[in-house]
Amino acid sequence: MSPPRGRVPSASNGVSLLLVDDDPMVRSWVRLSLRASEFRIDAEASSAAEALGLVDTAQPDFLLVDYRLPDHRGTELIRELRLRGVTAPALMMTANQEPGLNEAAHHVGAQGSVLKSGSPIELLDALRKVLGGRSVYDPHHPPRGRGRTPLTKRQRETLTLVADGATNAEIARELGVGVETVKTQLNRIYQKLGVRTRAHAVAVGQELGLI
Repeated sequence: MSPPRGRVPSASNGVSLLLVDDDPMVRSWVRLSLRASEFRIDAEASSAAEALGLVDTAQPDFLLVDYRLPDHRGTELIRELRLRGVTAPALMMTANQEPGLNEAAHHVGAQGSVLKSGSPIELLDALRKVLGGRSVYDPHHPPRGRGRTPLTKRQRETLTLVADGATNAEIARELGVGVETVKTQLNRIYQKLGVRTRAHAVAVGQELGLI
């Protein structure tokens, strides 16, 4: 999903950011990194819920979002913001290499990813490139699907219904198949995603942008 770009502010106004990260030290590092640049942090949030409550008031030009928030994945936050009509470009931050992150970030409408271990110059460079209309995904994140077999369309439909809280019987009625067929599909999904439970399958599916 590639939403329309947010407005490009004039240089005199600067670029307002909504910074979302639960680590105060990281937020402090970002503030120092952006000092004396064209970017300014107008709002900070330590969770996805807090960010959702701030975004309408802050109306940021740019979203800088941590991937692993205490209540949701950063990708889930970006997805929700896009559904709410927020078109400001977004950059995903991570502390570690995350398999499939770049694909998941792109799928929900983020324009790039950066590692927190990078330098302030690298952060600024990524912000400027994304603001200029480019996509900047950190190459250290392994691509999606390495060691995994892609899900079929029906398997993705099944996993989406699982994520919505449907039981096997409800999934069977929705898809017009038998309950045993649903169980078979779930077992195949577990094998392909390398998981053992419904909850883990949903979590991996969301991380990979499958649902």
